[in-house]
Amino acid sequence: MSNNRRQTLGGLSPAVLNSRNSLGPARIAMEGKTAGKGTGMSGRPSMFPGNVRLAGPATAVPRRSSTHAKAGGPKHDPRRIGDKAYQANCIRTLIAYLSTHGYDQPLTPKMLTNPMGKDVINIMHFLMRRVDPHSKTDPTAKMDPNSKNQGNQCKIEDEVPALFKRLRYPYSISKSALFAVGSPHTWPGLLAALVWLTELLYYEEKAEQVREQSFDDKARSESEFFNYVSTAYRHFMSGHDEECAAVDEAQTRVFHDRVEAAQTRNAELQQERARLAAEIEAMRTGPSPLEEAHAKHQEHVSDRDKFRSLLTNLQSQKEGLQRKVAERTADLRSKQQQLAAVEQENVEMRAKIATQTVSRDDVIRMNQERVKQEQRLCGVATQHESLDASVAEQERACECRLDDLEDALKTYHTAADRLRLIPASAKRAAGIQYEISLDRSGATASELINVDLRGVVKAGLVRVKEGHGSRARELAEEELALQEGLDGTRHALSERAEENAALSAQVAQLEEQQAASKEAMEADIRARHEEAKALKAVVDELRNATCNVMGSEAAIVALQIQAEEEVRESEAEAEQLNADLADALQSLLDHKLHLQRTLEHTHSHVHSVVSSIAAMPV
Repeated sequence: MSNNRRQTLGGLSPAVLNSRNSLGPARIAMEGKTAGKGTGMSGRPSMFPGNVRLAGPATAVPRRSSTHAKAGGPKHDPRRIGDKAYQANCIRTLIAYLSTHGYDQPLTPKMLTNPMGKDVINIMHFLMRRVDPHSKTDPTAKMDPNSKNQGNQCKIEDEVPALFKRLRYPYSISKSALFAVGSPHTWPGLLAALVWLTELLYYEEKAEQVREQSFDDKARSESEFFNYVSTAYRHFMSGHDEECAAVDEAQTRVFHDRVEAAQTRNAELQQERARLAAEIEAMRTGPSPLEEAHAKHQEHVSDRDKFRSLLTNLQSQKEGLQRKVAERTADLRSKQQQLAAVEQENVEMRAKIATQTVSRDDVIRMNQERVKQEQRLCGVATQHESLDASVAEQERACECRLDDLEDALKTYHTAADRLRLIPASAKRAAGIQYEISLDRSGATASELINVDLRGVVKAGLVRVKEGHGSRARELAEEELALQEGLDGTRHALSERAEENAALSAQVAQLEEQQAASKEAMEADIRARHEEAKALKAVVDELRNATCNVMGSEAAIVALQIQAEEEVRESEAEAEQLNADLADALQSLLDHKLHLQRTLEHTHSHVHSVVSSIAAMPV
C-alpha cells in the first residue's frame, strides 16, 4: 500500500502521511481491516465500516471505573427468547421488515419457526447488505468451521459475530450457533439478534428522515458537498485515482441532475406563471362571476315562478280529474247496481220461464221479439257510438278553445305586468285583482275563471283606460303649453342674440377707442418723459454751473412737480379707462352666460317633458 501512496508532501514517509489528522468528518475514520473502499455519492451510505458510531469502542462517554473485579461469565439476557409468543412476535417483526424492504426469497412464519441454514444465511446476508451495501460476504459459500477466507470473499460465519460486536450488540454470537441455526437452543438467540438488528435499521431510517427534514436545501447541499470532498480527499490520499475519478463523475452527474431539475422546475414555473397570467387576464376581461351568478339567480327565480304556476295549474287539473274520477266511480257503482238488478231480474225471469209451459206460438213470438230487440239494440249502440264521437270532438274543440284562452291570458298578463296592474299590490292596481287564473277542469264559466271579468276586471280596465286618456289629454295640453313657451324662448333668444351682437360691436368700438386713447396717452407720456429728461439735463447743467441761483432751483422744482402731477393724472386716466372697459366686458360676459344657462334649462325641460310623454303608455 505504501508504493501506491501519493508523494505530494515532499519527503514525508507513508507512515507520516497515514498518521496525519483528516479534514473529513468523523465517520470516515476507519479501524482495522474492515474499512472498505469509498461508496462515492451514489447508493445508501454504509452503517457498518464507515461510521465511527458503529466501528469501534465508544469514546464519547467513558466507562465507569470500579475498584471491584469484573464479574465473570456471559451477560444474562432479560428477553423471553424461549417463550413461543415472544418468538412468534419476533418472527412477525422480521417478516414485516424483510417484506417491506425488498427481500426476494419466499418467507413464511412456518419457515422461520424451524428454519433451514440456507434461509438464515440469506436473511443474514440481506441484513448485512442493508447495514453495509459494500459488504463482501458470500451467501453461496457453505459454512465450514475448518474453512478459511479465500480471496476477497468473506465467510458469513466470520462477519456476523464481528458485525454484531461492532454494532454494540450486548450479547455474543458464537460461530457454533451459526452452524446449528435450526436447533431449538440456538435459533431463539439468533432470532432475537436479527430482530434487534432490524430495529436498529428501523431507527437508522427514521434518523435519516429526521436529518433530511431538519435540513433545508442549502444545508443539505452543503452537507452532500462536504461528504463528496471528504470521500474524494480520502481516495486521493490513498492513491485510488480511479475511485476518485468515479466520485468526481458521480458528483458531476449530481450537479447536472440538479441543474436540469432546476431548469425543468423553472420552465414549469414559467408555464404556470403564464397560465395564471392568462387566467387573471381572462378574469379581468371576461364577464364578472358575480354578474353571471346574478343572471343565473334571476333565471332560476323566473324558472321557479314558472314551475310554481305550472304546479298550481297541474294541481287544479289534478283536483278536476279527481272530481271526474269520483263522478265516474259513482256512475260505475250505479251501473254495477243496475247490472246486478238486471241480472237478478234475468235469473228470476229464467226461473219463471223454466216453470212455465211454452207453446210453439210463444216461441215464434219470443224469437220475433228478440230480433226486434237486437235491431233496437244495434240502433242504440250506433247512436251511442255517434254520441261518443261527438263528445270526443267537442272535448277536442274545448281543449283547443282552452289553449287559445291560455294564450290570450298570457298576452293579457304580459300587458298587465307592463302597465303595472298585477299583482294586486302593484302601483296602478288600486287593490283590484287583475290576475286571472284558468281552471281547465271547471264545468262552468265561473269555475273556469277565478275572478268576475265583467264586474271587476273589465270595470277596472275601463277606469284605467279613462284615467290614462285624461292623463294623455293633460299631457298633450301641457306639451302645447311647453311648445308655446319654447317658441317664446326661442324668440327671446333671437332677440338676446341681436342684443349680444350689438353689444359685441359696441365692445369692439370701445376697444378701438381705448386702444387709440392708450396710444395717445402713451405718446403724451413719452413726450412728458422727454421733457422731464430735458429738464433734468437742464437741472444738471444748472447744478454743475458755478453760478447757481435760488430762483432757477425753484423753477426746476416747480417744473418737476408739474411733470410728476401730469404723469400721475395720465396714469389715473388710463387706469379709469381700463376699469370702465373691464366692467363693460364683464357685464357682457355675464349677460351671455345668463342667456346660455336659460337656453340649456329650457332645452332640458322640454326634452324631459317630451321623453315622459313618449314613455307614457297610451
